[in-house]
Amino acid sequence: MLAPTLQKRWDWRAAGNFICGGSGSGLMIMAALLSLLGLHASGYALPASALVATGLGLVWLEIGRPLRSMNVFRNPRRSWMTREGLVATVLLPLGALAFLSESTPLLILGAVAAALFLYAQARILHMAKGIPAWRTDAINPLIVSTGLTEGMGLVLIFAGLVQGNVAALFSGYGWILALALVFLRGAAWINYRYSLANNAPEATLQVLDRAHGVIALLGVAAPIVLLFLGKSYPAYQLPLAAAAGFFMVLCGWFCKYQIILRAAYSQGYAISHTPARGGGKPGPGLKPGWRLPQ
Repeated sequence: MLAPTLQKRWDWRAAGNFICGGSGSGLMIMAALLSLLGLHASGYALPASALVATGLGLVWLEIGRPLRSMNVFRNPRRSWMTREGLVATVLLPLGALAFLSESTPLLILGAVAAALFLYAQARILHMAKGIPAWRTDAINPLIVSTGLTEGMGLVLIFAGLVQGNVAALFSGYGWILALALVFLRGAAWINYRYSLANNAPEATLQVLDRAHGVIALLGVAAPIVLLFLGKSYPAYQLPLAAAAGFFMVLCGWFCKYQIILRAAYSQGYAISHTPARGGGKPGPGLKPGWRLPQ
């Protein structure tokens, strides 16, 4: 038996791509949704694009030979990394143009690209078949939902601390959208843990068990309480909205860091029996191996 080992190929810079890219794409999508609800949100397009670019820049720094990063565009038919990079070439200029022109149609197009980018990030993890914490189908809704929740959290932070006006969010559907996203991410997290209950190394489950309390308390309970307080006490909406947004973002970053770096143990190998020396039929063999994410 070869015990599961923690993967070492991806470090904090790879995690930073999922953290920044997920938050940035989520922010772009939330900006477009709020624009459709009648709020002026094109200003969020620039920081959204900047976050996505920062995440991709971290990946570029991780590569030993940065010029080789152009190879990522060579395999769009099979690689979700390639698709992520190609979508980014559309997302970044659309975000900049939407910010400069304050155009809602451009913002919506940017949100479509952002949704594809976020989905590609989820699929990158899902295709890593030898890492149980990544290969489960439940990783897809978790990565997508936490990206959207982080995006809404950034809206609350910007509106509360930078713009100094969150009344429109609390008087309309903004706060309902924020609550729904927090609940959705909480459900996706529970589903994710359940999917790994009997399908992951013990070390992976221990990491997720330790992370569960933080995510449940700071990522679900705290934002819900703060959002309801903000709705009930308009005089304190600015700090309450910013605090709720902070926990929504922080929890998403913490969740992805744990999954990508701390819980990413390989499957390990098991041989049911050893064939006789010099002949005999081999046993069922290794189960299962792992390959690099595409």
